[in-house]
Amino acid sequence: MTTKDAIKTSVLSKRWRSTWTSNQYMNFSLPVHSSLKFKSFITFVDSVLLRCTAIKAKRFLFDAPCYALIQSSLDRWLQFAIEHGVEEVSVNLRYWRYKDFLLPRILFCCTTLVHLRVSKCCFWVFSTVNWCFLKTLRIDYAKLNDDGMMRVLSGSPVLEFLELKSCEGVKHIMVESKSFRELVIDSHKFCGQVSMLKISAPHLLKLRLLGNSRGGEFRLDEVSSLIEAELNFNMEICALDKVKAHADLVKGLLKRLHHVMKLVMGSWCLQIELNADSVGRRVFAGEEFWNFVKWRIYQCLMHLRHVEIVDRGANLLAWEPVLSLLKFLLQNALWLDKIVINSTNSKSSQAFELSPRLEVARILLSHPKCSPRAKVILRYPFQGCPSV
Repeated sequence: MTTKDAIKTSVLSKRWRSTWTSNQYMNFSLPVHSSLKFKSFITFVDSVLLRCTAIKAKRFLFDAPCYALIQSSLDRWLQFAIEHGVEEVSVNLRYWRYKDFLLPRILFCCTTLVHLRVSKCCFWVFSTVNWCFLKTLRIDYAKLNDDGMMRVLSGSPVLEFLELKSCEGVKHIMVESKSFRELVIDSHKFCGQVSMLKISAPHLLKLRLLGNSRGGEFRLDEVSSLIEAELNFNMEICALDKVKAHADLVKGLLKRLHHVMKLVMGSWCLQIELNADSVGRRVFAGEEFWNFVKWRIYQCLMHLRHVEIVDRGANLLAWEPVLSLLKFLLQNALWLDKIVINSTNSKSSQAFELSPRLEVARILLSHPKCSPRAKVILRYPFQGCPSV
């Protein structure tokens, strides 16, 4: 519930007339098509904070279009929240047309922060970061640098979760803290001379590399504690001779992740987008990729037991890239128990016939297997349809 809606409850009874003033959860949102003018919105927020009687502010959420006059007002509001011991702060600025919003210096010394999310803010860090209780940090659409990132991470000794979405400028993420558990890199922007993002986190348990990460590559230096990883990032290749480089990148990541217990491979990692005569067409590089590794069985295949393919309801031709992978696994995964083709969550499943999936299952069942226990299971949304 937004603070505005909470204030509306004051008309329900006399007893509730001033209840909202003690609310510890502040949520200010200005929708895109709101009839409230921005200056009126600023006046409203100022009025609410002036009448606030809460000793402590648990949460301060701000979501609004950003205009040039927001800097001083938002600085003032954040200072109010920080002075009241705020634990969760979220600042989402939309449609920013001016210079980036500069986060106030006082925010970096807020010792009560536990959760922080900022979007479209300038994250130039000051000399001191003191987030001694911060556990989750999400940064969206920001310009970063290695020095500032290092100060943030060293000033957050109990940080457990970090997400960087559509950020640029950072070249190295290095975390030594034993509390650090999960890292998400989504749609990383490689700009200028920054063509590689290095990750070193010896105590990290979960890693997710997602989104449109074009123009660069990832390198995993120290991730020995990982138990779960997801690779689902997209790369744009300008020429066919770069296909091998893309395959080598994915292969290199897989070698560094050979010890994980759960590995999720998104379709984006097994295909490339050519920015040439075939604009908009997806060219699968899987056949070439598996040819590179067919004479080498990775250590992870020695422990692989369960593989699940989420089906989008495609025809048999579209299954060819996936089939090449599944055949490779059947031939090389010694302890493989089952391959599940899951169509139950496909929105378009009812628009396609069952026959392509049955044909895929038939091909896999007749393919040579390294593991005598390996089963192929087909899950389909219609009732009464048995598993294969």
